[in-house]
Amino acid sequence: MGERCYRCFRPVSNCFCPEIVPVDTGVKFVFLMHPKEAYQQKTGTGRMAALSLKDSEIIVGIDFTENDRLNELISARDYYPVVLYPARDAFFTDSNPFRAAIGNRQLLVIVVDATWFFARKMVKLSRNIHDLPKLSFKQEYRSRFEFKKQPNPACLSTIESSYYLLEELKASGIARPEADVSGLMSVFRTMVRFQLAREQERHIAIAKELNPELFGE
Repeated sequence: MGERCYRCFRPVSNCFCPEIVPVDTGVKFVFLMHPKEAYQQKTGTGRMAALSLKDSEIIVGIDFTENDRLNELISARDYYPVVLYPARDAFFTDSNPFRAAIGNRQLLVIVVDATWFFARKMVKLSRNIHDLPKLSFKQEYRSRFEFKKQPNPACLSTIESSYYLLEELKASGIARPEADVSGLMSVFRTMVRFQLAREQERHIAIAKELNPELFGE
């Protein structure tokens, strides 16, 4: 394994840190990251989202019920904690009850960063977030994760989810309206282009191995 960047955990040869522009949105994000996303997933976007959002945090684990840091955050009086999760009783970002519930507190968005299979398991096991309000998108979006098949067209990567949520929160006057969050999608597109190029290189290499005469070899 080659040398890795200690910020984005990607190989130094294709580190995306120069593409990341941290932005202060006025919303605190906490990414509950599955260990596979944290240490094994080459195309995970949670770490890039966290690096792009000032004052955000990553907590790695599966069952967060007894996690001291998460419990400290969700019990703090200065925060209004919500879980970004598609529940039937979820708030929409522009609802008056949602804005009223936040009041003068800072919105704390908890994002479960894992595959849908593991995300459901993490939410089920983590009893401390069961009674927290759920937050969902007002609009429907489609993922631009061109090289990675999603279980449903409406499933978004973590960085896409963060971007679209912030755009809606800005429109609702909850996130800072002047916060430019376009950098999240910019670094995401960089990663997508990189992975697509790698896929093409692999396909060409396989084709050369199977049919060398077609390439003059």
